[in-house]
Amino acid sequence: MVAGAARVTPWQSLCLTQVLVVQRLLLKKNIPGQIYLGVRKGDQQVACPGTAATGLYAHAWLQSGDQIVNGGGGAEQFAVVSVYSWEAL
Repeated sequence: MVAGAARVTPWQSLCLTQVLVVQRLLLKKNIPGQIYLGVRKGDQQVACPGTAATGLYAHAWLQSGDQIVNGGGGAEQFAVVSVYSWEAL
């Protein structure tokens, strides 16, 4: 649903934008989760294309429990640099 909507936005809606939308949906349903932000060096095709001048790729994905909900494609290629968690209330 979110990936489909992202394809038709008038702006580029890559992994971080999509993850933030999914987080909002989970928060409305009181479902806990974690947002992971990761980086890796360029060279390979990745889930979230685009490289910084440093040659690093960044990617964001969202997990709830042991299930990756959004942005999971290629997540294992990235070194996690930050995790943001929230609990169900």
